[in-house]
Amino acid sequence: MTRSLAFAAFTVALAAPPVRPQTPSFEVASVKPVTGGDLETRFKRSGGRVTWTTDFWYLIGYAYHLPLARISGAIPAEASIYRVEAKTAPSVTDAQLRQMFQSLLRDRFQLSAHVTTREENGYALSVGKKGLKIHAAQPDDPPPPLPEWSRGTAAADFESHISATLPGKGLGAITGRRVSFSQLAETLQIVLQAPVWDRTGIPGNYYFGFKYAAKDDPEVDAPTLAGALQEYLGLKLERQKGPVEFLVVDHIDREAAEN
Repeated sequence: MTRSLAFAAFTVALAAPPVRPQTPSFEVASVKPVTGGDLETRFKRSGGRVTWTTDFWYLIGYAYHLPLARISGAIPAEASIYRVEAKTAPSVTDAQLRQMFQSLLRDRFQLSAHVTTREENGYALSVGKKGLKIHAAQPDDPPPPLPEWSRGTAAADFESHISATLPGKGLGAITGRRVSFSQLAETLQIVLQAPVWDRTGIPGNYYFGFKYAAKDDPEVDAPTLAGALQEYLGLKLERQKGPVEFLVVDHIDREAAEN
């Protein structure tokens, strides 16, 4: 090869666009509108099979890891309910599954959106002065019994999940089954209807369950939410202001593309 040809080949190689990693997507996915179905706020997953009867709000919220209050834009006012049935490898993580739902929304509904950030009042979740009162679950640790307000259900269905419930008049309860403090912060956002930042800086997954006085009702025989976090977990909840991301939907088709 002559010097001029070698130089030409070198410049072509430099000009070639970089190879971008492909966004994960489902192996197979079916999306169909349904009528008269009950809307589910959380999908069901069994091995590599994922099923969900829901609407755009919950699909987008899960896919982009945002509470519904931080989503706005061109979503149809009377959005349909859809039945999603998808298949993927049983080993995919929650983060990968979120990306797969993003791909589904782009491919089937032509979703386009952008993110904006602004300062908002919220709460910081951190470790109290006396340290944590619970220990991280080890891989071989057997799951402890469910708290009394959750008994009667299969413990395996709760594993790796966190839930906020109302077990009695004026009472709230939060139950975590091998979950992280970042997952706890996400749940607190729903309960408080405000941003919650995980400032614990502690990894690992935990089992916990506690009750608190919903709406800080002084007549309820239970601590406030902030008091319960301190009393049972050793965590501190303090008001704070910080950056919050919002998703603005620019376009989304009402009808899904062909399966």
